[in-house]
Amino acid sequence: MSDKVEGLNVRELLKNTYSRLSERHNPQEVVLPNRALTEIANDSDLHRTRVGYMGYETAGLFQFNGSVWTIARGEAYGSYPADPYDSDILALEFELRRPIQGGRTRKKTEKQIQEELGESISRSEYFRNSLIYGMADGNLAVSKNGKFGERMVEILRPEMQRFIAQEPEYDSQYLSLSTLSPICKSSVKYKPEFADFLADSIEAVLK
Repeated sequence: MSDKVEGLNVRELLKNTYSRLSERHNPQEVVLPNRALTEIANDSDLHRTRVGYMGYETAGLFQFNGSVWTIARGEAYGSYPADPYDSDILALEFELRRPIQGGRTRKKTEKQIQEELGESISRSEYFRNSLIYGMADGNLAVSKNGKFGERMVEILRPEMQRFIAQEPEYDSQYLSLSTLSPICKSSVKYKPEFADFLADSIEAVLK
């Protein structure tokens, strides 16, 4: 009999969490014509450029208590400094209308929305607007300097352990060349119902 633990890896968990939010709120989906990139790691020097990014293909415009929030799921992209990271869920407040003459406003065009979202996401370096992000070994993290980190920790820390189906396993005989840390043999696995709890938590933070 196999002792393999069934569960979600961190990318599946964040995908499912975003899907839950979309099912509940039916957001306007925005396709970003060029992948929006924001820097998350940099090991460049005078001789070469080595940058890791989080990349976003689409974003959703969600309504929470009368405010519009952009929520987007990114995936690690670029050079080896991105290797320790896997994916994230980011949130940004967004105005659907722009001011025009006479104190009036006009709804932004699809192109304007795409351009503004791309610019806002690119300015979200080092997870400053990430609700949560996943590491390559499956662990979840928040940015202590980010907009949402403190609140997400308050909600998640007391509950996290009950949603873990399998802890990560490392092989100390081998080191990652990019991080010099032991190679992860088996990443964290999460119980499927964690996606619902994570979606609830994101709603609580944004409301």
